[in-house]
Parts: sequence; C-alpha cells; structure tokens
Amino acid sequence: MNTRRRASALVDEAYAALGDAIVDGRLQPGDRLRDVVLAEHMGISRTPVREALQRLERIGLVEVAANRYTRVSPVSERARSDMREYVVHMIATTMYVTLLRTDNDDDVARGAELLQAMGRTETSPEYVEAGLEVLTHFTRASRNGVFRETLRQADLVVRRNLEGWAPSVTDPVERADLFADLHRAVGERDHRHATVFFLALHGRF
Repeated sequence: MNTRRRASALVDEAYAALGDAIVDGRLQPGDRLRDVVLAEHMGISRTPVREALQRLERIGLVEVAANRYTRVSPVSERARSDMREYVVHMIATTMYVTLLRTDNDDDVARGAELLQAMGRTETSPEYVEAGLEVLTHFTRASRNGVFRETLRQADLVVRRNLEGWAPSVTDPVERADLFADLHRAVGERDHRHATVFFLALHGRF
C-alpha cells in the first residue's frame, strides 16, 4: 500500500472509530476531543485524527471553536425532528423507486419482511434499529448510486439523531392495520399505496 493510500485509510479508521463512539454514547455531548490524547489512544499520529475531526465537524457531530475547544456537539430537538422527517421521506422514496423498477423478487420479499418486523417493535430503540434496516435495504435495492452515496456519507449523523423515533400513529389497532396494509402493498409491488401507507404512519400524508 502506498503512503497516500495508507494515510487515507488511517483517516477513515479514525473517523469511523470516533463517529461510532459518539453515536453509541461513549463520547457524550460536550466531551472535549484532544487530538494528542486521541492519537495516543489509537496508536496513530495526530494528522489523521485532525482530518477525521474535521470530517466529523462537517456532518455536525463535532463542534470547533478556534483556539478554544473541539468537542462533541449537542443534539437539538430541531435536529432530531429534521432527521426523522428525512428518514421517513428517504424510506418512502427508496421504497417507491425499488418497487417501481426492480426485477428482483427477493428484494421485494425481504423489504416486506423487514417492514413487518418494524411493525412488531415495541420500543423506540427497536423501531429505530428496524427502520434503519429498512432504509439500508431499500437504498441498496433501489440501485440508485446517489441514494447509496448519500446514505453512506450521512450514516453516522442519521444513527445519532434518529434517537426517539416512533410512528406518529399511536393507536395500536390503527398502527397494526396500517403496517398490514403496507406489508401487503409492498408484496404486491404497489409502489403508490406502499408510499402512502408509510407516510401515513408517520404523519406525513
């Protein structure tokens, strides 16, 4: 591996390690991020750590005040609300595109199965995890390179800011009925009704 590729790989590794620590809570909002300490802990030089912190700043997980601090950024309620809206519409869009044009029966069946599992969740953390599986699946199955690259770049901030997500429909019978309708529509490749049912579950239709 040449020097440039190795340096890039170290930045990617530092970015992933720090991002995961922020997402899973090992690094909390307000925690200071000192490149010297982090580099020593990771066993690498300060340069890739600095570049990783700059990338994390660009997606909003880190905030920097020049000559004052670099720290884990807080998450506002507006950021959470915006992310929930984004994920709902991205799932609806990637599902619509997949059902409209895929010729892969397995992708359709798997999507229906994941949505059914999503409907069976009982807590918000379970719902978030199931929803991310649905988003990942339909993004891949859509075969749209822009969708895939957007999700790849946004993965960390999506996982962090989606905490607390749940359906807007709280009545258990109505929710179960909508998920049943959604499951059936996906299985039948009915892209229009599948989109409507998913948006309705989240107060977006």
